[in-house]
Amino acid sequence: MLTVTIILYTIVGLMGVYLFIRLFSKSKTNNLIGIIHGSLGLLGVGFLIFYISFVKGESPYISILLFVIAVFIGGGMLAAKLTGKRFPLWIAVIHAVTALSGIYLLYSFWINL
Repeated sequence: MLTVTIILYTIVGLMGVYLFIRLFSKSKTNNLIGIIHGSLGLLGVGFLIFYISFVKGESPYISILLFVIAVFIGGGMLAAKLTGKRFPLWIAVIHAVTALSGIYLLYSFWINL
């Protein structure tokens, strides 16, 4: 289960890098890719919660917390984009740093398992 989640977050991360580059190059970003990116990220949080519900011992709870924070920030960015409002680019940087920190902690938990 954890390996599936790692693969899922690798895909989500690659989609996030694509969206981040498009955002900072002032190119038009596709809303559908952003929605898929967020949905897969939220699915990964669900997988992690399911994983820690049944595993004995250590769990990647800090990763889950960082991913939930990233989901809320990303949801705010999506809501602003869908309503036609602009959001400051530093919010996207905070979203990316939070998610990358969660991915790093999840990878290190998986490697040290």
